Amino acid sequence: MPLPPFAEEIKKTGFVLENQIAQTVKSAGWTVISNKYYVDDSEESVREIDLIAYKCTKVQHFDVYTALIISCKKSEANAWALLAREINLKDPNSDWWPVHAWSNDKAMNFKLNEPAKAKLYHKRATELGVKEALLDPTVEVFAYQEMDKKSGRPQNDKPIFSAITSLMKAQSYELTALPARKKKPSIYQFNLLSVVDTDLIRLMFEGDNITSSRIETEHYLASYIIRKREIFSRIRFITANAFSNVLEDYGRLHTANCKWFSEEFNAFYNGLVKDPNRVAVFAEEFKRRIQFSIATCVNCKYSEVGNFSIHWDAKEKEVAIGVIFDFPDVVQLNDSENVKKATQKALKDIYRYEGDFSFFEDIPF
Repeated sequence: MPLPPFAEEIKKTGFVLENQIAQTVKSAGWTVISNKYYVDDSEESVREIDLIAYKCTKVQHFDVYTALIISCKKSEANAWALLAREINLKDPNSDWWPVHAWSNDKAMNFKLNEPAKAKLYHKRATELGVKEALLDPTVEVFAYQEMDKKSGRPQNDKPIFSAITSLMKAQSYELTALPARKKKPSIYQFNLLSVVDTDLIRLMFEGDNITSSRIETEHYLASYIIRKREIFSRIRFITANAFSNVLEDYGRLHTANCKWFSEEFNAFYNGLVKDPNRVAVFAEEFKRRIQFSIATCVNCKYSEVGNFSIHWDAKEKEVAIGVIFDFPDVVQLNDSENVKKATQKALKDIYRYEGDFSFFEDIPF
């Protein structure tokens, strides 16, 4: 008895597309994870993302990961229509330059959270050769519909909405899971791609006129409430036929990421001891490194060393370390060779500082 036409029928699903995209990504040197499952925190249900691809490069002492979270959809009968209008990049209610990155390196985490850093990241990536992966959106996509290819009749938005929400929730899951999963110094940057095996149509609204045109890719800014916070994410719609060409630019993005994160890491340490905000990032670590030698020097308990203050003394041109001890003990600290050696090493290892320093009697409140 002959088998039914399983092979032909499976081609009508999105599995063939998913396999093709996975092979294309692998051939371009990316590592691929297929069909990864995660728990949707809002619905307490298990969800699946089609593909996660990443490149990893060692930069200085940390690993840089550029990650692609990819949704694959196929529709034989319906085109995907993106409804668009003129964009206002100055709209205060939108974040047109979102960056979803995570690091367990304290210096990099500080730099990533600086004001206006996301827009500067997009600008620098363009300077480093990224062409379209982080391109400013040219239109504002405000809605979407599947539409019958023959009649043009609107169907619904469920498949497109499903692709968008699955991408954003998968990204949220990965960002939340990384702190527990990753121990080596690392930096991750995420990109969300919706690959569709059908026609991609832009319906442009201009006054009373609506014009339609075929496109191969579109940047869409999606906002969603995740974990009770409004999250903006860039979703890149891409037709299956255009994917391999588009993928090349994400290779350039990984190269740019390695360069940019290295630059930002070096910038963190440039003039660090003169910036109280950056000094504070490692204040506890610095205290732990010299606490024992200080306690031994002044003959007190380890726990009695108390808090430190660290600042730049512009007049003396040195690092001033405030300790809550009486003046005779402070003199003893400044005269101790053991304390001096421990402090020199801690300043060099933690703050990359090799200049002069001294202890002073700090105000205990």
